[in-house]
Amino acid sequence: EVLPPVEEGVPRWMTELHTYADGDFWLSTKLAVDQVRGYPELPLPVLVDSFLTVAVSAAGFHQQVLMPPACVFHQFHPQGTMPQRVAATVTQEHTSNFIGNVTTMLRTRVPIIVNDEDWGYAQHSFEETVVTS
Repeated sequence: EVLPPVEEGVPRWMTELHTYADGDFWLSTKLAVDQVRGYPELPLPVLVDSFLTVAVSAAGFHQQVLMPPACVFHQFHPQGTMPQRVAATVTQEHTSNFIGNVTTMLRTRVPIIVNDEDWGYAQHSFEETVVTS
C-alpha cells in the first residue's frame, strides 16, 4: 500500500482520521469536547461531525477506531431526501471553507473554535430526574 505524502509537521495519525459518517457513533472525554466547545453549531446538514473530529484531534486528542470483535449496531433509517437537502444547502463555498479550515487545523494542530463560551445549553438549567428500578 502506498500512502500519500504527509505534509511536513503533520503527524501521520492526523492524516488518517476516520471522518466518514464519524458522527454515527462518537465517544469522547468531557475534557476533549469542552476544549473545542462541543459540536460546531453550524447551519449545515453535513460536515459538522468531521469538523468536530478534526478539531478534537488538532487539540491533541487521538482517535481510536474500534475494530472487531468490538462493534456498534447502527439503526437503519432511510436517508429520505438527504442528497437533495445537501445539494440545496451546502454550496461550493461551504465545501471550500470546510476543506480550508480542516487543512489549517491539521497543519497548525490548533482547533478552530466555532462556538462562543455560551455554546450548547450553557445558559439553561434543567431539572434532573433520577430513575431507579
